[in-house]
Amino acid sequence: MPELPEVETLKNALLPLIKNQVLEEMIFHRADLRFPIPIGLLDQKMTGQRVADVARKGKYLLWEVAEGAMVLHLGMSGRVVQRPSPQPVEKHCHAVFKFSSNVFLHFIDPRRFGCIVWAPRESGHPLLNHLGPDPLTADASPERMKQFAQNRKTSIKAFLMDAHQLAGVGNIYACESLFRSGIHPLRQAGRLSLKRWGKLMTELKTVLQESIKAGGSTLRDFYGADGSPGYYSTRFTVYGREHQPCMNCQESISRLVQTGRSTFYCKHCQK
Repeated sequence: MPELPEVETLKNALLPLIKNQVLEEMIFHRADLRFPIPIGLLDQKMTGQRVADVARKGKYLLWEVAEGAMVLHLGMSGRVVQRPSPQPVEKHCHAVFKFSSNVFLHFIDPRRFGCIVWAPRESGHPLLNHLGPDPLTADASPERMKQFAQNRKTSIKAFLMDAHQLAGVGNIYACESLFRSGIHPLRQAGRLSLKRWGKLMTELKTVLQESIKAGGSTLRDFYGADGSPGYYSTRFTVYGREHQPCMNCQESISRLVQTGRSTFYCKHCQK
């Protein structure tokens, strides 16, 4: 699933293509995403409107216009790719967006866990309204995270991946930041000291920023708007490296399953 760096990479690629451009036409081929695409509402609110900005909130991408924003989520396998024309339409293409600059963007999602919804400027959307702070902002301070986690018995790994606590962190970057911080993924979030929260948030921001600089992580489905892969996957220290030597101590990297997701960590380095 594309996480914060992948969505930020896509946002940065789309900004020069569609910011201040008019969305002239939307062609919908399939409405069957995670939520049915509200085609009529989006056509009413977006067609003919100038895109004032392209923003990111957690793992959500926002195309902002005067009255609100069209919100896109890539789900497990979604992509927004630039094509020279509205044709040909790939098998899993759900929508094509034509802009006044003659840019065509195709929204493709084979597994259909993504979504395209409308968020009014004043009321927002339920998917966005309850998100926690963005880990790249000052709002995600160690003090605030410690306060959020107070008396919580959930594991620190699960806490990091809870979008209501912290928006945009998924499995990859939770594993990587916990390893860099020396924190065991099963440690209770509520028992972490402020000092360790400080270390964790510093490492998390560093990992996310490094991944953005590398264009994100391409595992199976993520590619940039121009079709280019992300290269951060070549720098993983623990993720996907079960039985391989730890880069710090040479012990084997271990794997456990938490809430249905694989967690990779070093038993020796993470306490």
